[in-house]
Amino acid sequence: MKFNQISSRYIILISIGLLVSLTLIVPLLLDLVNLNVRFLIISILGKSIIIVLIVVLIIDVILLFTKVNFYLFSILNMGLTFFLYLLLVYSFLNNVFEVVYVMNYSNTTLPLIYKFVAVWAGEDGSIMTWMLFNSIIINFYRIKNQNKEDLVFIRSVIISLIVSTVFLVILIYLNPFEVDSTPDIPGGLGLNPLLISPFMIWHPFFTFIAYAIFLIPFTIVIAESTKRGSKILNSYQQNFYGFSLKVGWLVMTLSIGLGAYWAKIALNWGRYWGWDPVETVSLIPWFLITAFFHTRLFNKKNPLLIKINVGIIFFSILFSTLITRGGLSPLHSFTGGTELIIWVTLIGILLVVFSLYAMYIVLDYLMEDYKNKTVLFDYLSYLFLIGLAFICIFGLFITPLTYMLSIYLPINIIDIGPNYFIITSLILAVGLAITLTFCSIWEYFKIKSIILVISIALAIQTIISFSLLYLSGIWINPVIIIYFISIFASSYKFIKNFTVKKGFKHFFRLNSKSIIHVGISFILVGTLITSISQDIFFISGFIILLIGIVPSIILTFLPNKKASMRNSIH
Repeated sequence: MKFNQISSRYIILISIGLLVSLTLIVPLLLDLVNLNVRFLIISILGKSIIIVLIVVLIIDVILLFTKVNFYLFSILNMGLTFFLYLLLVYSFLNNVFEVVYVMNYSNTTLPLIYKFVAVWAGEDGSIMTWMLFNSIIINFYRIKNQNKEDLVFIRSVIISLIVSTVFLVILIYLNPFEVDSTPDIPGGLGLNPLLISPFMIWHPFFTFIAYAIFLIPFTIVIAESTKRGSKILNSYQQNFYGFSLKVGWLVMTLSIGLGAYWAKIALNWGRYWGWDPVETVSLIPWFLITAFFHTRLFNKKNPLLIKINVGIIFFSILFSTLITRGGLSPLHSFTGGTELIIWVTLIGILLVVFSLYAMYIVLDYLMEDYKNKTVLFDYLSYLFLIGLAFICIFGLFITPLTYMLSIYLPINIIDIGPNYFIITSLILAVGLAITLTFCSIWEYFKIKSIILVISIALAIQTIISFSLLYLSGIWINPVIIIYFISIFASSYKFIKNFTVKKGFKHFFRLNSKSIIHVGISFILVGTLITSISQDIFFISGFIILLIGIVPSIILTFLPNKKASMRNSIH
């Protein structure tokens, strides 16, 4: 039997066996080496493997151009990337401070679990971690397809490998295995005390998984765009595409939620959200992927919009990585080098242009279909979500842009403070809440009645808010009532559709959207209140949001009864 004809079950077993074997063998072999030369061997191995990986990927790409999907190279890619990652982990666990990266982010007193975590504390280790997850995702994506005519599949794999090769070239430049036989700090500089928290384990972990998962949908969209009407032929890869987007959305939600809770509890910042650049940039991919699931509801009419949306999701991930790893400090002063500024500026321009173009497409559809209530509120929800992403992009992009321009033109660098994000996001969030309200109950109540209720409630809440401010100095933002109405509307729809007579699969297909809307509305309320009530709304909203997302992922594993019946008939 040829290797490329082995079933996917054996491929998975081989992959797992390879990773386990490397985990057991590599540390044992390194422990046999003399301490005085161990760090040199680690450095030589690390640099050599990066070069070998680049060669393997180039050969793999050449074979794919000849329409040969050879699994051996996919497993080699994953195995060598894991080997590379394992070398760095070993260096941290064994206090190999001669490796400069280890010296900068670890010390002798750092607890064992945080030596694992310290691997992704810096830019070098973060890219390596991202690369590891990329290689695993690509490997599982490539199984079960030997159709040489499935050109979208072949092209998407080629693009994903090219992206991986670019990251490997960046790793060569960063040189994570640089050594110094006489380290400046023999016992290690150590991890930033603020990062010594269980949240440092899970928050970045989920982020890296999400970033890696979105690579495949991006490459598929690019591959489909090379020839009009092209689609993936294999059902496994088709399902992988949709599954990746859903799982990516889930783990990104987990990442943001845990990060916000970490900011409130572990870091003692006293708030869930403060519009710090690192916090703000993490929202951009989440807004865009949430917007994407609204485009799917009218995908027959706007396939271009879906492709643009997936494309900007991936570019927003690159933008997020650049900002997080040295782009902007918490005080919005640019701290990156010239090369980083250039990349942030270029990707920022792409995001601004394509976001505006996506909004233009939706507005164009909206002008035609505004009377069709079935899609009207989905169009509006999409606009508000991508609008929220846009203001985050623009607010973070303007500083490096003006920094670049100030080098050549007599202009000042513009620093965008938190107030910009607070005010602009509040306006769009209110619009989103109103849209969610109409989306939930327009089938049950007249639109004029809904508008009247919202208007009266807002007027009453405004009077109450200003009265409280005058009498006791307590201020409650009047628009909070709109968020509460959104909770009521989504809950009302959920109750109206609450039935398990047709099974839980049908129940969640019918109600997942309403549950997600309730969760988002709870979180919106939490943004406008303080004290213990904020904890209740934020945490409840986060849990409800996950309850809405998870079933849609689980449903993909459940058998389709209709399909089963058709198969049994035939």
